[in-house]
Amino acid sequence: MLYIVIVTPTCNLNCKYCGGSIKGLPEELQYSLDELADFIGKDKDAIIAFYGGEPLLKANLVKKMIDALPAKKFVLQTNGYFIEKLGEYIHKLDTILLSIDGRREITDFYRQKGCYDKVMKALNFLKENGYKGEIIARMAVSYKTDIYKDVMHLLQFFPYVHWQLDVVWSNLWGVKEFKEWTEKSYKPGIKKLIKYWIKKLEEDKIVGIVPFLGIASRILHGGNGLPCQAGKEALAISPDKKIMACPIAFDFEWNVLGDFKEFKRIDIGEPCTKCSLFNICGGRCLFFHKEWLWGKEGFEAVCNVTKFLIKELKKYEDIWKKYNIKYPPYNNTTEIIP
Repeated sequence: MLYIVIVTPTCNLNCKYCGGSIKGLPEELQYSLDELADFIGKDKDAIIAFYGGEPLLKANLVKKMIDALPAKKFVLQTNGYFIEKLGEYIHKLDTILLSIDGRREITDFYRQKGCYDKVMKALNFLKENGYKGEIIARMAVSYKTDIYKDVMHLLQFFPYVHWQLDVVWSNLWGVKEFKEWTEKSYKPGIKKLIKYWIKKLEEDKIVGIVPFLGIASRILHGGNGLPCQAGKEALAISPDKKIMACPIAFDFEWNVLGDFKEFKRIDIGEPCTKCSLFNICGGRCLFFHKEWLWGKEGFEAVCNVTKFLIKELKKYEDIWKKYNIKYPPYNNTTEIIP
């Protein structure tokens, strides 16, 4: 099981699509590391992901957790500003996701001026220090994004690129603007990206475009509900000791599953479970499924984009199925369906 530990709700950035620090959670942990170790220790296959806010604002606490917690794998999601504070502890992490939204002008527009250079500095730090784990560029995609140009740019530097659409809870646009952008920009860009990915496969090179890898894997090997497994085989742990299904929805009653002593599980229901593509998509996102903040029109608009991506990839199934793609190798917090 994956345990997403919210190390701190505080963030040093205030990204346009996010809103910065999480409000409503305590800054300090309301539990001891021994309590957390006892809880996680019941699971011999535990994977721990450090999350925020920005977890490396408390880099020393992350180090203590790595030393104290019994996990098979450790994952870090970070904006990269403080990666050097980890020192040699980078080598104890199996996956590091660096938040970067594409080209310099796009990243700095969404996040803040200078952010692109900070992330590239963090990437260089990892490479120069011989980091052997998985490095993933973690994109947020909104109305200024050109998915083809921005993913292709990041692939020059990162072995893997993953993105999530800024939809439903967005601060930047509504469903009308999203639908226009998908037709004019996103869908044509996806087609170009898939053609590039297939061209490289024909040259026997598997390019690390995470949604393509994950969708191909689920088509070939089947899926089991949500790709991220939120509320089922993935739990979030808040600083105030709550066990939650999803780390971004801490203030929704349905999302709180219990505490260290006892918790329940939650799963996707209709209409997703009645969809012919459910075994691939898995319902996309638990928050999206539960909170229809863009209404029926918005829900269907995002579903339409998901179906488009899956169907475009399936057109080339005879090519990529030869490679028996299996991704991710473990739950590394990539959500697969953008």
